[in-house]
Amino acid sequence: MNNRNFFTGLAILAAGLFVSSISSFLEHFALFGTATDFARGLFDGLSVVAFAVTIFVLVRNKRTTKP
Repeated sequence: MNNRNFFTGLAILAAGLFVSSISSFLEHFALFGTATDFARGLFDGLSVVAFAVTIFVLVRNKRTTKP
């Protein structure tokens, strides 16, 4: 596995975890009503996309690596 692609996958995973934690943080502090609900949905969607991209990058990199 190429180290550059591996670390790129880990960086995207960390970004997804960060966005997911922002969404969880907004769940506890609903200050702005519907705008908070919209932001939580946006951050949840971004985290799902980041996790999917991470899986794609890591699996594609593993398949293209020759022994």
